[in-house]
Amino acid sequence: MKYILTFFVILTLLSCSATMDVQHNESFDLTSYKTYNFYPTIAANLPEDETKLIMQAVALQLFKKGYDKSDTPDFYVNFFVEEYVSYIPDLSETKSGDAKNNQGAANQKNKKGTYGEQQKEKTILQNMRLKTIAIDQALYLDVVDVKNDQLAWSAIIEGTIEAPVTEERIFQYYSERIEKAFKKFQKSAIDK
Repeated sequence: MKYILTFFVILTLLSCSATMDVQHNESFDLTSYKTYNFYPTIAANLPEDETKLIMQAVALQLFKKGYDKSDTPDFYVNFFVEEYVSYIPDLSETKSGDAKNNQGAANQKNKKGTYGEQQKEKTILQNMRLKTIAIDQALYLDVVDVKNDQLAWSAIIEGTIEAPVTEERIFQYYSERIEKAFKKFQKSAIDK
């Protein structure tokens, strides 16, 4: 078994390229939409603070485009995310032992030892911390017609957030991509 981890898959392997696929159900007139709100139950597959960052980015872009948030909206915005996270071992932050001890444990992969030695090796590896180096992500952004309760428009936004992964960098990443998506939303409305 190899103990130095290069990649760790959380959910689904996605493309690393920055792409966007947009679909418009042309039976809905997007130009008639004036008000929005968020779908009542958003299962974003993200931590709560990151979900709120996306909601802030969406609200900002819709405000810029002239849409008003309402309790009786014309459309709901819903979203969810699938991610593939790349990690490397961060030997400088292990709980027990130093980098030499951890490296020594990693080099013992093919050697048989006593039960006690094997348990010590497992303990060192359980305490190893992983450092995120990149997040490949697909953000599914949906516009749902409230009156008909049907999908009117959607965008799949694929991209990569590279280290260092900070709250500011994540917000910038989402803001830029959501802004591009809602430009395509307005273009879909005009092109009908």
